[in-house]
Amino acid sequence: MKQLLVFFICLVLVSCHDIERPEKPKDLLSKDRMVEVIIDMTLLTSAKGSNKFELQENGIIPKEYILEKHRVDSIRFAKSNEYYSYDVEVYEAIYQRVHDSLEKLKTKFTRLDEEERYSRKKEDSIKKTSVLNGIKVKNELIKDSLTKPLSKIPDSLR
Repeated sequence: MKQLLVFFICLVLVSCHDIERPEKPKDLLSKDRMVEVIIDMTLLTSAKGSNKFELQENGIIPKEYILEKHRVDSIRFAKSNEYYSYDVEVYEAIYQRVHDSLEKLKTKFTRLDEEERYSRKKEDSIKKTSVLNGIKVKNELIKDSLTKPLSKIPDSLR
């Protein structure tokens, strides 16, 4: 058993030894473009988790849709991704920008959602007040008609 473990450790060390930096692709995506594509892929993948049926119903395959939107083929994206991922610091910087952008979007949509809820709540309270005022007015009319002296009621109704 020990010999097998030592063999696997040696195999891992030897296999990781000669990793060469990938060649820079001729059609390398810029870092900015990579950030945009990854942001869209992340958003659509999240939507896929919550709205899978709607995406299928509309014939949307998330990865294909994003690559088509950005006019990037899958090979170009894969080669660019491989090139940038070799340098961990560059790749981390790209993903930090993705994270920051997603956080800004989250903040923006949270704020918009809160404003929409506040607006709906305000509209509901206005409708509620209008309804209550309408009932109040009707109740006062009823009270007035019940409290009027009989002398003011026409003779035909007495």
